[in-house]
Amino acid sequence: MTRAWLLPTARASEWLPLLAGAGALAALAGLSTATGRSPIGLAGVCAAVLAAATVAGLHDRAGALLAAVPTSAAVRRARRLALLTPVAVAAWLAYLAVSGLTSTALGWPVAEHVALLATGVAVHAWSPERLAVVAGAAAPLVWAGLEAAPLGVERLDPELAEVLLAWQHHPWVVTLTALVATSTRRSR
Repeated sequence: MTRAWLLPTARASEWLPLLAGAGALAALAGLSTATGRSPIGLAGVCAAVLAAATVAGLHDRAGALLAAVPTSAAVRRARRLALLTPVAVAAWLAYLAVSGLTSTALGWPVAEHVALLATGVAVHAWSPERLAVVAGAAAPLVWAGLEAAPLGVERLDPELAEVLLAWQHHPWVVTLTALVATSTRRSR
């Protein structure tokens, strides 16, 4: 009985954004392998794109229709995450493995990807229903964009830069905070 939700949820989930994000990472990994150079500076943006694509997969097309059933939106979101997250993590690990062939400087920044994904899910959970997917997907992109933007965040006060880039400096703290925020918003 516990797996009765698996097939209907897999069919109802939005897979296209995640597949597009994984495809973009595969293309970037292929380009890195072909040129022998890995774009280390884009690792945060790549993690954010994959996190945003995963959050975009949380779109609940039948949310209004299913509002009357006993399964809450939070449970449906958790089930979608249970299906989407392993695919996103596998795509991220595959990207890191291929990128590691051309450059060892990248390392294995898995915690940063998880922090961005958890942040997007928390923003999705707390946003108004009509904006939830857009806000949740935008959160990791904007946050990682601070690192990639030519603003020179690192040139600011070091303590301010550490806060603005907390997903890099303290990814497990960000993840824990986002998970707590998500779990306290169970009604939607």
